[in-house]
Amino acid sequence: MKKMIKKMIPDSLRVWLIKQIKEYRMKKLMKNDQERFLKYSFGKKDLTAYNQIEARLTKEYHSIEKGLSYKELRLGFGKQVLQNVLELMKEYRRKGYPLDTHVYQTALSNLHSYIAVHDEAGFNVDALKEEVAQLETDTPDTCSGGILYKSKAEVMEQSKQDFKTFAESRHSVRDYSGVPVDMAELEKAFELAKRTPSACNRQSWKLRVVEDPKLKKTIQKNQNGNRGFGDYIDKFIIITADVQYYDRIRERNQANIDGGMYAMNLLYALHYYDIAAVPLSGSLNLNQEKNLRSAFDIPDYENFIMFIGVGNYVDDYKVPKSDRREVKYTYY
Repeated sequence: MKKMIKKMIPDSLRVWLIKQIKEYRMKKLMKNDQERFLKYSFGKKDLTAYNQIEARLTKEYHSIEKGLSYKELRLGFGKQVLQNVLELMKEYRRKGYPLDTHVYQTALSNLHSYIAVHDEAGFNVDALKEEVAQLETDTPDTCSGGILYKSKAEVMEQSKQDFKTFAESRHSVRDYSGVPVDMAELEKAFELAKRTPSACNRQSWKLRVVEDPKLKKTIQKNQNGNRGFGDYIDKFIIITADVQYYDRIRERNQANIDGGMYAMNLLYALHYYDIAAVPLSGSLNLNQEKNLRSAFDIPDYENFIMFIGVGNYVDDYKVPKSDRREVKYTYY
């Protein structure tokens, strides 16, 4: 029966019908994606789920430890962020969540670190101390927040050891020596990172290296996470992924998956070749995306994955602890 119907329908009409069906299915899937994100993400004011509060609190306290790691520490920084952290911790307590969890204790540890740094500098944070006193628990400070002091020599040694040591020694670095990164070294990292697996080995990722000062400023203005250290970055790497490499409707997110895997592999490759690097979000609004596409001739069929800022190491520097939660999994 199907064969008879196919013979009766002109090829041009059959192609048109297939296209319409594909578009309908795609729109349905994308609408479902949109509804799920709007329903469950923590962007709305009313945070109801534990995971929403945990994620928002993590995002906010990480801003504190990033600020503490900057080369030029601005005393009294982050007033709004501090207020957000305090309010989220109060909400966390109001909802009766356990206070010995990683997220609550790390938030508290970051507040302790903030206070300690300002006390040492003789900067008055008595009002913050009073607020934090109301949020203390019986659990000793886990020291999971704040900063780590690192040295170039130590990291360069660890980056050539076993994989566990190698992976645990990689940190996002926001302080650079000012010595330009040799393009030959960057190319070695690109070559190593291409071993990244991808769907059917399609390797949809694209790279752009930005050294021109004016174009670097364009990235700084349109990327949301480089304030406080962007001026020190020697080069930016823009990673995109080409959606033309994909076919089926179910692959609508595959460019982002493959591009993200490549980005992580590139961060490891940069670490191996002793290039200091910081991953920077590629989540952009429409105006930011338009500005960057125009500046770098990025076609509409390429998705922004992320940016990576690179530079050479200074001898001694600070990084956020960025402590990780305990691993949990479901076994079937």
